[in-house]
Amino acid sequence: MLIRIFVTSFLLLLTVVLQFTPGLSFVYDPTAPIYIILGNTFVLSLLYALAVPKVSDLKAFSFLQVLIDTVYTTALVAFTGGASSIFTLLYVFPIIASGILHLKRGAIAVASASSLLFGLLTTLQFYGIVPENPWPWVAQWQNHDPGYVLWVVIVDFAIFFVVAILAGSVAQQLSRTRVSLGLREIAFEKLSELHTNIVESIGTGIATTDSEDRITFVNSPGTTILGMKLPNLIDLPIGAVFSDIQDEDYEQSIKRVSRVKVSEVLGEQRTIEYAVTDLKERDGRRAGRLVVFQDVTEIRKMEEQAKLSEKQAAFVRIAAGMAHEIRNPLASLRGAAELLSQSVSDVVHRQKLLGIVMRESDRLNSLLNDFILTVDSRQSNTVRVSLSDLVQETVGRFTQQLCAPRGIGVESKISSNLDVVGQPHRLRQAVWNLLANAAEASPDSSRVRVVLQPDGDQAVLTVQDSGPGIPHELRDKIFEPFSTTKEFGTGLGLPLILSTVEAHNGTIEVQSGVDQGAVFVIRLPLGSRDVTPKPGELNDV
Repeated sequence: MLIRIFVTSFLLLLTVVLQFTPGLSFVYDPTAPIYIILGNTFVLSLLYALAVPKVSDLKAFSFLQVLIDTVYTTALVAFTGGASSIFTLLYVFPIIASGILHLKRGAIAVASASSLLFGLLTTLQFYGIVPENPWPWVAQWQNHDPGYVLWVVIVDFAIFFVVAILAGSVAQQLSRTRVSLGLREIAFEKLSELHTNIVESIGTGIATTDSEDRITFVNSPGTTILGMKLPNLIDLPIGAVFSDIQDEDYEQSIKRVSRVKVSEVLGEQRTIEYAVTDLKERDGRRAGRLVVFQDVTEIRKMEEQAKLSEKQAAFVRIAAGMAHEIRNPLASLRGAAELLSQSVSDVVHRQKLLGIVMRESDRLNSLLNDFILTVDSRQSNTVRVSLSDLVQETVGRFTQQLCAPRGIGVESKISSNLDVVGQPHRLRQAVWNLLANAAEASPDSSRVRVVLQPDGDQAVLTVQDSGPGIPHELRDKIFEPFSTTKEFGTGLGLPLILSTVEAHNGTIEVQSGVDQGAVFVIRLPLGSRDVTPKPGELNDV
């Protein structure tokens, strides 16, 4: 209706301008029907506007208006020259309006109605059934031959239907696009709502910043963890909340740096653990930061309690193991002492008892020394040690003493010039124990494989046996003191190795499968060459 009023107003203005053309009178008779048609159009538009609130089917009502517009356009064309009228293009407006409101089918229907009315009008005027009007700006009908009239009609019909198809197609595509955009908007709103619910419902705090590291968003759990309201956090520098976040850019698109912050929240010291991630634009530029944080105060308390309980349990196991290991030699010592107290006259018997006392005393001393080395994680008197020479020497001695009697071969591959900083006697003892375990687990005439090679800034020692492997249920207990499956073992060999490796800032891992042998991998950091060994330290046992 607004477009109709706009077009009608334009035509009215055009008619008035033509009316004032020199040589024409303002009350020239041929223009009177045009004023009548335009005036009726204004009146109809007013009636349409008043009827809209009362009409239930607006779609049918709009189609009725378009058909009435087509009739009024035909009347205007009839009073302005018929086939020669310059207003035949006004048929396009109802066609386009129908295409927008009723898509392609409505546009073609209005184009058909326009063609029918225009063709009927042209035919009636050509045969004189409808009298000629005195419109002064067109040629008289007797000057038009049938070919010209037919050409005009065909061209106008073609224009009507082309406009109808184009308008209908464009309107239909726009309608589909509108529906698609509507569905996408709904999906986007649902997705946005889902993301908002996830961010607000998750128990972890989430904060984002802009490129200047000023806070732009903190979720509800985050404000609770920090003990601050969201308005008080917005636009704050991230360093004001997490003081140890540095102004650094990460080269990688995603890199998490875990830190722990102890702060006072609501008058209570709380431990907050967080990770920092750079937010990246598509072109790789940093757009801000993402900080994910959580209150781990209670978790840390439970971890400390668990560690304390684990230490107490370990202490009980170690004490029980020590008591068990000490009981046997003490019983032998007590028995030998009781027999000696009876003044044994047999010299041979007395020497035998004294031998038992000495053997069991040495056994106790060795047990206590191994136990002390196992629980001692300190490093004192550290020097630079040639790990390559140490492993090569230990493998040679071990092959001669323990492997030769059983026919076990040692296959070694030892890289040279690998130095570590530590205590040579502890390292040598750890390597010896590792080789002894491998030999004991391997059957006769089998092989033990030893490899020492560099890996970056670490030296990697691998010892593989040919035994049945370590059962899965025992893998978590092999490094516990006094945990052994050997008949006469003390269970301190592997714990001593672990203690030595950890004392040298290294790691040890076990790889084992059923019937595939056990593989022990020790990683030690390579030492600095500015530390020199003391004389005779390398061969210290």
